[in-house]
Amino acid sequence: MKAPIKEYGVSNRNELQSEIDRILEEIRINGYCVIPDVVEESYLEEARKRLDAVYLKQEKAFGKEKLIAIQELDVARCPLAYDEFFLQMAGNSLVLQVAKAMIGGMQILHLQNGIINRPGEEHHQSSWHRDLPYQDWVISKPLAMNALWCLDPFNSETGATWILPYSHQQALLPSLDYTNKFKIQISAEAGSVVLFDSMMFHCAGYNKSEIVRRAINHVYVTPILRQQIDIPASLQGKHKDSAYAELLGYTTLLPQSVDQFRENRYNRLKK
Repeated sequence: MKAPIKEYGVSNRNELQSEIDRILEEIRINGYCVIPDVVEESYLEEARKRLDAVYLKQEKAFGKEKLIAIQELDVARCPLAYDEFFLQMAGNSLVLQVAKAMIGGMQILHLQNGIINRPGEEHHQSSWHRDLPYQDWVISKPLAMNALWCLDPFNSETGATWILPYSHQQALLPSLDYTNKFKIQISAEAGSVVLFDSMMFHCAGYNKSEIVRRAINHVYVTPILRQQIDIPASLQGKHKDSAYAELLGYTTLLPQSVDQFRENRYNRLKK
């Protein structure tokens, strides 16, 4: 039994009512939260195999040299458009509950990208960045949340993601001195999901191990932000009438005319 925490001069304390509250508190303050054991090893084995297959298909279609030229080597873009196995991952119930509580209102899937970190090779994602890039500002309420699925172990040997805690509350990337002093490397077992505010600065580590480290990153956003890739178009209308329709962006497609804008609004208000 844990000893009670003593207080002095405190008027209020945040009270947790659920596991979701605990996760949200960590993300709000630290910028991130690691949730272990979300999926089992059998699921991970299938996910690794399918992600590798999607990436090889994309590399063959576009060409390895061209991928190198645009710094896209070992990035599998929107795997759910190639294999429906990854739709289940994007629609994970726990992740969506946290995203809804964190962002509020409606959320859509902004992106789903597979990241493949090979031994002894520096990945493009090794540069410090936000997943809402080029934005030198912060906001009082989050616009986006990341869900990074660890398909392989995340540690110092495998090149786990480096993060800069609390940086989601700072408009600018801190100085190099500050970043090197306060950055931390995530430690997470395969099957974990790392949830974080998309405005937190982070970067991929260097894989010193002998295994490939794979992850699948998701960004969930308020619909005022456009998707990285037009997912409904990529799916060619598939799942538009399913439970995933809103998540995939079907209900927030841009109207093609004034009449369509008004018709959409009319149908929405009529419900």
